[in-house]
Amino acid sequence: MKKLMRWSIVLMLSATLAGASAPLITASSESDLALNASLANSRDNKSFDPLTYYSTDQRLAKLESQVKQAASNSNNSNIDNLRSRLVIADIYLNNRKAREAIATLDKLETEYPILADYVLLKRAQAQTQLRDLTTAKSTWETLLKNFPASPAAAEALFALSQYQTLLDKFPAHPRSQEVALNLLAQAPSRTDLMLHLATYFGDYKQIVPILDRLVASSPKLSSEQWWAVADAYFDKFEFGKAAKAYERATSNPITAYKYARSLHRGRQIDSAISAYNRVVQQFPKSPQAPRALVRLTQIESPEVAIAAADRLVANYPDTAGEALAIKAEILQEKLGSPKAASSVRNLLLARYGNSNEAGELRWRIAKGQARGGQLNNAIAAVEMLIANSPESSFAAEASFWAGKWANQIGDKNRAKKFFEFAIRQHPDSYYAWRAAGTLGWNVGTFTTARYTTPALSIPSARQALPAGSAKLQELYILGLDRDARSQWQTEIRSKLNLEPNEIFTDGVLRVATQDNLKGIRTIESLDLIDVAPPLKADIAKIKQHPAYFQSLYPFHYWDVISNWSRERKLSPALVIALMRQESRFEAQIRSRSGAIGLMQIMPDTGSWIASKKGLNNYNLDNPVDNISFGTWYLDYTHSRYGDNSMLAVASYNAGPGAVGRWVEGRSIGDPDEFVNSIPYEETRDYVSKVLGNYWNYLRLYSPAVQQQIASLKSSNSNNVSSKF
Repeated sequence: MKKLMRWSIVLMLSATLAGASAPLITASSESDLALNASLANSRDNKSFDPLTYYSTDQRLAKLESQVKQAASNSNNSNIDNLRSRLVIADIYLNNRKAREAIATLDKLETEYPILADYVLLKRAQAQTQLRDLTTAKSTWETLLKNFPASPAAAEALFALSQYQTLLDKFPAHPRSQEVALNLLAQAPSRTDLMLHLATYFGDYKQIVPILDRLVASSPKLSSEQWWAVADAYFDKFEFGKAAKAYERATSNPITAYKYARSLHRGRQIDSAISAYNRVVQQFPKSPQAPRALVRLTQIESPEVAIAAADRLVANYPDTAGEALAIKAEILQEKLGSPKAASSVRNLLLARYGNSNEAGELRWRIAKGQARGGQLNNAIAAVEMLIANSPESSFAAEASFWAGKWANQIGDKNRAKKFFEFAIRQHPDSYYAWRAAGTLGWNVGTFTTARYTTPALSIPSARQALPAGSAKLQELYILGLDRDARSQWQTEIRSKLNLEPNEIFTDGVLRVATQDNLKGIRTIESLDLIDVAPPLKADIAKIKQHPAYFQSLYPFHYWDVISNWSRERKLSPALVIALMRQESRFEAQIRSRSGAIGLMQIMPDTGSWIASKKGLNNYNLDNPVDNISFGTWYLDYTHSRYGDNSMLAVASYNAGPGAVGRWVEGRSIGDPDEFVNSIPYEETRDYVSKVLGNYWNYLRLYSPAVQQQIASLKSSNSNNVSSKF
């Protein structure tokens, strides 16, 4: 993997809007220099807000007010004035008000040179809407002449029907995908078009049949093209086909590992073992080598698996904790040697006590002690976990339960410290929400979440992304997301091995254009990719970018959600949290069981709800109808279980009948114990995911909750004698 851009350079890009080696604008005049400085200052001050979460009328009113105010001050070079004009024109264009758009764009290309190409693009689109095709053609031609290398020119080539030139000059632009698909429909045997789609649009939803036809045609592909084909198959879970393509792909640690992984997931175990071993032999210093050894421990015989674990300990210290945990498990469960397993676990705690696996082991010990009634010992084990591995993925859960145990023995002060640790150190955790609720914060509990509606403030001002050109950054800052995505796709082209900053930028732009399923998964992959240790710190810095959590928890369909939540007397944060889990905001999505749309309504359930609502005509693919039906059903499940959101959410997933049986069979008792004992693993996970989402919407967007978390962190940093 190429070295990630140093963070100091990324910060420089954010501050100046300049590329690493080229200025933002070629400043050929005093006015250009002033504009360049204005851009830099505007970015530093975060002064521009595209108001992307406001209604159309609100956006226009606020932006037009800003333009009028700037005009009255005779400050025509003010960058936010220019930005507002372009955004206003785009809003008009999207609402079929072409004349207003053209008027707003007047002379803007000369005043706003960094986006002059996109000004011409908007003008040509507006002229086309007016059916002034002669004028539009002239504008398209001007765009091509003045900005032949700009992705905006791809739209001109498309409008002028210069399709082959479009494919040749802008192969990764979304218009090229459209053209390639249309041409392929007319000539299904054209391998050049199949290869084009495989190379540049491997994430196309219907790419697999195209790949199959391409491979069946026995093409002469380069090793890098085979890599693209393999990745496209892999991403669509076609592992057998992916393995065959990876055999012919460029040889590097990534393709070697993904070849082995494809064989593994395709259940070709003997071949996978050989392939994993080749990764270690050929690329011993790569991040993929220790991961390959970990995979070998999962599929090899116990004796060979233990040898692989020992190789990890000896050669890859960053993976040693994981290796010892694996070795202990094999000794205990597969070889029946509890004494040897205990010795290995002691070694794990002694030498790698700060590892995530040591944290997991201490948490297992604590739970066992608590089950045996040894609450003081259990609490002490959690304290050791927190002291040695506070960042462990088990620390939030352990500290929350330690707080509950401390309350049980009457140690309220100790309990409070455990709860505060969970919130402060792991603020995005479901257990941080449980801790905050236990401390009495206004964030809802299992029985009050339905009616908990703290005011939310949805940010729409943006900061520059850590990858991409100055033009891309400007489009993103303006909220011109589809233009920004097209610009990005053209810049990144067919690059197969993205750096972490590029992965993040790609994910953010996908979510911004409502490619949510892929976008959220892309951003989350930053926690899963194998990288060299120095890059892990860079990823941690990337995750501090405001767009990280804002993209993971976006506000799509917020107006509709708010309206129906108000109608059903539901917390809108709870509704959007459930929607995020159900569909990742994909309006046309279908589950394997046939559930439909944003809130995943089964057709039979939809018919039943329609009968209760007295409706004959509805469409579950329509976001308004789907959210109406989903909130109706969530209201129903709440009403059935006395407004207990934990049971209502469980019922939304498993059905009222199943939840009714669980409640009747053993009563609720301790609600946290009840959640942990839900018989369906999917529902058990679903409850914590939905309510964790709910908490994240509150902690990210409620000023009151944000202030409480900030105060908690501040008080801890000022209290050097704090236990945690």
